[in-house]
Amino acid sequence: MRVVNLRYPFYGFRIMLQNSYLVVGKGHIGLATAVYLSNQGYTVYLFSRRSSIVAQTRTINSIGSVSPGSYLVAACSNNIYELAALNGGKLPLNVLICCRGQDIEPYAKILAEYVNPQMNVLVFCASRFAGRVFCQELQRLGITEEQLPVVGDVNNTPFVSRSNTEDRVKISTLTNKFFVAAQNQIMTDRIVSAYQTVFSNLCAATSVLEINLNKVNDIIHLPLLLVSLARWESGEDYNPYHNLGRRTVGLIDHLDRDRIAVGEALQVPNLIDIKSHYQIAYGTTASSLYEHMQQVGAYSSTTLYNPHHRYLVEDLPYGCFPLQVLARLAGVETPFLDSCITIGNKFLDIPLEWNAEFLELDRYQLAQEL
Repeated sequence: MRVVNLRYPFYGFRIMLQNSYLVVGKGHIGLATAVYLSNQGYTVYLFSRRSSIVAQTRTINSIGSVSPGSYLVAACSNNIYELAALNGGKLPLNVLICCRGQDIEPYAKILAEYVNPQMNVLVFCASRFAGRVFCQELQRLGITEEQLPVVGDVNNTPFVSRSNTEDRVKISTLTNKFFVAAQNQIMTDRIVSAYQTVFSNLCAATSVLEINLNKVNDIIHLPLLLVSLARWESGEDYNPYHNLGRRTVGLIDHLDRDRIAVGEALQVPNLIDIKSHYQIAYGTTASSLYEHMQQVGAYSSTTLYNPHHRYLVEDLPYGCFPLQVLARLAGVETPFLDSCITIGNKFLDIPLEWNAEFLELDRYQLAQEL
């Protein structure tokens, strides 16, 4: 199939690759991203390690208030070679990875054969240091630093979305602002230039460390899960935000204070506390964190039904634990963060692999990256 060739018959594969997008990951953010790009007239390819019914129809149905309708993708496959074959053995130069922290390394291995310095990779992942781990894995596979693509890590997603079925997504609202940083300032400027036309709400951050200190999904999710572990363990279908109480919100606030303390010790500029996060991202206006959270309408449709839900199995090992690693490097005591990790890890009994050695972090290197 040569969809892009029909639109750009005289410019060859180079222009074709620049004007198409590869979305990696078929969760709700991946489907929403594919819909959002397709709605703007771009050619979209969708890849997932798992099979998908989208591969049969090439259609994603959007039922939300943002971009409702049915959207075609040029191709959907769980075979990366098949997608590359549609473009002369190459992948599009614009790649958006939408996945959990545990998927970053496998996706790096899959994409390694195709990456090049002209490629712009935007990583939509709630885990801290996801972009860094992606680059490290590429280098472990033999990609030199000069051969690396520009890899932008974001602190938030461009929209609030959820997936209803394997081929249906609901985008309920756009984020007011979300921030990105790549390996250095020049690369950050380049990735902003590459994606700001698509995402007008994308803004540049000063450093990757700033991005990763300002990720807050784990800060919100882990306390919610810890106060409802019995319901979560039973596999009950429930909304953790329903009847959200002030004491539970107080736990979130305590965890956020530990995060801010780590950032201040590392002298990270532009730290955003969690109340400011809601105000900047979602336009809420309130004096208390409890009131901010009450104003996020998307929470009303959040449902947990899976004992392996990302609110715990991603946010603890790939969110809170790397934050604890930063705290140790900064010499900061984080009693509430430590307690949450201890309780959650005893419950999950999973390895915490993203330590300082794995992330190749030390206090001197952190100072150099600011």
